[in-house]
Amino acid sequence: MTAGSATAIKHLPTGRGRSFAIFGSILTFKDEPQGGAHNHLTFEHRELPNSSVPPHREPSHESWYVLEGTLEVDVEGAKYQLGSGDFLAIPPGTLHSLHNPGPGPMRVLTTVSPGDAHVRLFTAVGQPVDDGLPLPKEPAATDPRQLASVARECGIEFLPPGER
Repeated sequence: MTAGSATAIKHLPTGRGRSFAIFGSILTFKDEPQGGAHNHLTFEHRELPNSSVPPHREPSHESWYVLEGTLEVDVEGAKYQLGSGDFLAIPPGTLHSLHNPGPGPMRVLTTVSPGDAHVRLFTAVGQPVDDGLPLPKEPAATDPRQLASVARECGIEFLPPGER
């Protein structure tokens, strides 16, 4: 290892990282965009049963690796039900939504590249929470108009309710 390479190494103990509550989820950033070649976001996504992320598309590559529970991903009408150890990746511009069908909480490692738009969205719309905080009993209140407005500024398009 060279002297300069130590700055590229990052270690976070379990439950650590900047965290935000949004929808019925807590998102904990594990690796944030640094600019240049390092422009991806990796975050732990914990979601309550029967919670969802509405249909949207973005100019980023996105992937999910399920750690616990079940994640349903609707990708342009095709439904994928992912369990522990399953992986799914989609290309930029793909319409998708996320849902935890339960019965218990879900925990997923998500990577988005480039990730800077998602960081802007989550930090603007999400509510900051303490590292390792348990999932709330009820989804965090998210103003749909604020979400749509900030998302548009970030290049992320959420479809209006009922539209596919």
